Amino acid sequence: MKLIYRILLRLSLALLAVLTIWTVFFYFTMIDEINDEVDDALEDYSETIIIRSLAGKELPSKNDGSNNSYSIRPITREEARQYPAIEYYDADIYIKEKEETEPARILTTLFKDDEGQYYELTVSTPTIEKDDLKDAMLGWIIFLYIVLLLTILIVCIWIFHRSMKPLYNLL
Repeated sequence: MKLIYRILLRLSLALLAVLTIWTVFFYFTMIDEINDEVDDALEDYSETIIIRSLAGKELPSKNDGSNNSYSIRPITREEARQYPAIEYYDADIYIKEKEETEPARILTTLFKDDEGQYYELTVSTPTIEKDDLKDAMLGWIIFLYIVLLLTILIVCIWIFHRSMKPLYNLL
């Protein structure tokens, strides 16, 4: 095996490792950023509901066309001590208007009124299907990896041949 092909083989393996690590990092960073943006929207929505509830104003319609949904249920002081003050998680929710189940990001928080009654507020909004995102990203990453690897290898072969030409002439 020529030295140049041995170098290119090792370069290909190193690129495979680096691009695989980059892909995993990119995926989790993207999911984290999406969750962060959805969490901010859920916080704003929940604050609006809590403020209206405590002020005795009319609460937003549960069927306002935004696919956001909420529920408020009274809980005891003991339950309030057991639950975390705020919690985010992913789950599947049923949307009546569409008559289907979709993945959603859910915020559960607790609040207390002036009379000392505790309430649990659950707010949800549909979000991206992470499995679909993963499949789409995997296809594109494989395509980009092949294009990038071929481009790098072609450039490296060209540079190595041009750089080694004087050495081959000496030999």
